[in-house]
Amino acid sequence: MRSFDELLMDATIMHRGSVCPGQVLGVRMAMLGCRLLCLDDPTQDKRLIVYVEIDRCMADAIAAVTGCRIGKRTLKHIDYGKYACTFVDLPRGRAFRVVARDDARSRVERYAPLRLG
Repeated sequence: MRSFDELLMDATIMHRGSVCPGQVLGVRMAMLGCRLLCLDDPTQDKRLIVYVEIDRCMADAIAAVTGCRIGKRTLKHIDYGKYACTFVDLPRGRAFRVVARDDARSRVERYAPLRLG
């Protein structure tokens, strides 16, 4: 898998040039989900489906990393309002749900400084 910095840059470009805490979380969650499923390059085929549980920046970052898209029917949105997503490897019949820790947002400041106001 490509490096975190490279994937964050892809997510930033997809997000119109700005980086935010949700993107950092989404990139890290997507990397973990793909690593758990042993998918080095998830963008190569349609074996992966991702269910995102929030419609925020995190979902854009996950799409950038995985190549999954709503239009390709490989990214599914289920609005539970949680920073969580489930990665499903269809051919192998395996899935993992990844949830951001409660303190995750406060820990991303080194990549995306939080702005007040």
